[in-house]
Amino acid sequence: MDESELVVHGIRAMFEPHSAVISVMPYRTTGPAPLCDLTLYEPSAHRRTTSAPQRFPTRMVAFGWDCSPEAVSTEMSRGAAGFVSKWLPSRRLIWNLLQIADGRVVVDAWSGKGEPVKPSADKWPLTHRETEVLSMIASGLANRDIAEQTNLSINSVKSYIRGAYAKIEVTSRSQAVLWAIQHGLLMSSDNVATAPRLAAQPARV
Repeated sequence: MDESELVVHGIRAMFEPHSAVISVMPYRTTGPAPLCDLTLYEPSAHRRTTSAPQRFPTRMVAFGWDCSPEAVSTEMSRGAAGFVSKWLPSRRLIWNLLQIADGRVVVDAWSGKGEPVKPSADKWPLTHRETEVLSMIASGLANRDIAEQTNLSINSVKSYIRGAYAKIEVTSRSQAVLWAIQHGLLMSSDNVATAPRLAAQPARV
């Protein structure tokens, strides 16, 4: 939305090898909104408003260079359905967008730099299993997917989530995702192979 011609053509070229599952359409707020699954917007261009731009029925996804925890937190609190970094390689970006189009909350604020350093074990508040589950939440997996990948019951997954929420003092999934990002728990792109099979219908962005 409201991106330069250079950026639109660049994204379209990146996505061309994956045209069977995703396509790109430029969109100007001064014109009619295209029928699509997601709308990407640059946060810095839309912070004059009090909430993320809304165009029914699409879901708004922040797509920016500033991947600081403050920037992510601001856009998620403004109502964005997800936050994805402009630093992301095409395969990882596409996987994130498909997860968001499927209704999941995804925050991938990778900036191309090294992974954040995790606190030492004696200060880490979560158990190994709680950490694993929270990492999967941060990567956009639903509770049922987490249960399948960890061979846990759905009730056990919910129990670990409740325990993790209490320890990190959050009350919602989006807050948990932000906490996980801030503490370096986002699963790497190596784990993308475990994602659910792509939908038959291509997503439009």
